[in-house]
Amino acid sequence: MSRPDLALNICLTLAVSSDLHVRVPVRFSYVCADPYAVQISFNITADRKVHWTFARELLAQGMKAAVGLGDIRIAPIESLLDQRFSIELEPPDGFARLEGPVAPIKAWIAKTHEVVPAGSEAGLVDIDRFLEEILTS
Repeated sequence: MSRPDLALNICLTLAVSSDLHVRVPVRFSYVCADPYAVQISFNITADRKVHWTFARELLAQGMKAAVGLGDIRIAPIESLLDQRFSIELEPPDGFARLEGPVAPIKAWIAKTHEVVPAGSEAGLVDIDRFLEEILTS
């Protein structure tokens, strides 16, 4: 049975500095061939795109409570008006903080769990191909 890859295109707020926030289109992707991971990508300039890959479970947990250490942290934001979250990305050459509504992310994560239920990911991983990639790199 073929499983569909899933994407979510959403506008989030990029906190460039404490004074400057800009709306940016962000793409969340889930590829069944890499069932433990999600990817996000967005442009920070017209010619510079940022791509991040991290655990699907990290994103799911980050909608409810602060999670992550090091170069990626995800947390809900307390707000009286609506439920929001932040993703902080800290690569060696910079820092980015994205903020947005929780509801569309939770709905998208639920769709990824419909396609590949939590706990069944290992059945989709091609260990032989993975080892070949590592050993030939």
